[in-house]
Amino acid sequence: MFVYIVKLGDGFIVHDAGETVAVIMAHGQSGDTAKKIIKSECKRYGLSFGKRRISLKIEAIDWLETAIVSVANTCAMSARNALKENSKKTEQALAENLYQLLEPSLPKGAITKGFPYKGASGRRYKFDLAVQSRSGITLIETVTAHAISVNSKYVALADVPHDAQVNKIVAHNNDLSAEDILLLQNVATVAGPDGVHKLLTRNVQ
Repeated sequence: MFVYIVKLGDGFIVHDAGETVAVIMAHGQSGDTAKKIIKSECKRYGLSFGKRRISLKIEAIDWLETAIVSVANTCAMSARNALKENSKKTEQALAENLYQLLEPSLPKGAITKGFPYKGASGRRYKFDLAVQSRSGITLIETVTAHAISVNSKYVALADVPHDAQVNKIVAHNNDLSAEDILLLQNVATVAGPDGVHKLLTRNVQ
């Protein structure tokens, strides 16, 4: 994305020419969602949003550098938040698919959605799925092939104490890079949906 500068009298208008909306929509979000995300970021940083453009009007050249940085940062944060929201929707869809796949193969009531768990740091997490049995509990986090998703799930799983009673699984749609898989294997077992099903129907009875 680029930032554009238009001379207006003695001042300037700095804008993104609508490129942030285009980028967000190119990553799978609707136009309405893109506008909602951008409006929120513009409100936070005092910028304007209209005709699909993020913009900032300034009265003198002294403020030009600040305006450029403000518009660029708002564009970047809007795109980042859109990617984060898109990743979350993909994670939720995978978690639901896993639930539907696993639930018939497990004892009644063994699997739970949105399972709360307190990490070693004292921070409370909500894991996508949890499967409980007589031998312990398995915490499952779903992840997408985006750095935001990989990093956040790594942090959550790394904060769970190593315990013989707690197993940890990262579930993905078979789209992670080899580097991401190696990273996540430091804190959990990494598997696609079929692999998760085999692990749990074999070990949880």
